[in-house]
Amino acid sequence: MLYIKTYCYSKHELPFIIAQLEEGYNFIDKLCVYEYNYTHTGKEKNYEMENEIKKIPEKYMTKLYYKKVDLSKYNIDSYNNENLCHKINEPIQRNMFFNDDEIILQNDDIIIDVDCDEIIYEKSYPKLIDELKKKQIPLSIKLNQFFFKHNYLWTDCNFSSPTIYFYKHVKRIQKYIFDLKINNLRDLNNKTDNIYGCHMSWVMPIEEMVQKCYKTAHTKYRHLANKYILQKAIKEKKYIFDLNRPFKIAEIALNDNRIPRFLQKNNIF
Repeated sequence: MLYIKTYCYSKHELPFIIAQLEEGYNFIDKLCVYEYNYTHTGKEKNYEMENEIKKIPEKYMTKLYYKKVDLSKYNIDSYNNENLCHKINEPIQRNMFFNDDEIILQNDDIIIDVDCDEIIYEKSYPKLIDELKKKQIPLSIKLNQFFFKHNYLWTDCNFSSPTIYFYKHVKRIQKYIFDLKINNLRDLNNKTDNIYGCHMSWVMPIEEMVQKCYKTAHTKYRHLANKYILQKAIKEKKYIFDLNRPFKIAEIALNDNRIPRFLQKNNIF
């Protein structure tokens, strides 16, 4: 079995879920999407995706596994503690897949571990799977990095946070938070040889950007929760989260094959 596991927090992520399903339809067995009633900072939120997934084309619904999860038992209020966000709330949300009694995993099952806005290209699946089988170790997956808009390609950023591995790999490194199994693999030293997808970072309506500044585990971004600051950053192609970091943006054509097909065809925001 080949699983993609991820989680969502806002309805603006629906186009990314559809794009993931469209690109992976001929290769994956299930795209497992979890939604929670708390943010990384421990603040309660509504489930937003339950009604939105009804908009997914029926063909792709056969490959989607969506589940709402109540985290009241595990949630830690860490609104003013970024360390707790990263150590408790975020790992729990990334790992509900491994604690789901409806998912029965076998040693040789392949897991692609992504955030909702990290999309694997259809053409990449055969080579990506072949690379995992040849190397027999967990790998971080190199992606094209987009920022602010789905045709703003960040050309001097090397992004490789998502991972691919066999289930047997993570069983060896399992730990627990409360009574939950945590098999957290992100940002590994061993990376794929090639770029196999894209990351649509901060690609969302401006209102969602403002909210993300409050919801994200990176509490230091809250002072940027202002639509005028964010609109100015998009227009000027400026990385306001770290002004010292190189941020070279190429505004590419909307039909460029580095953009997933669904995002090419639909003016999402």
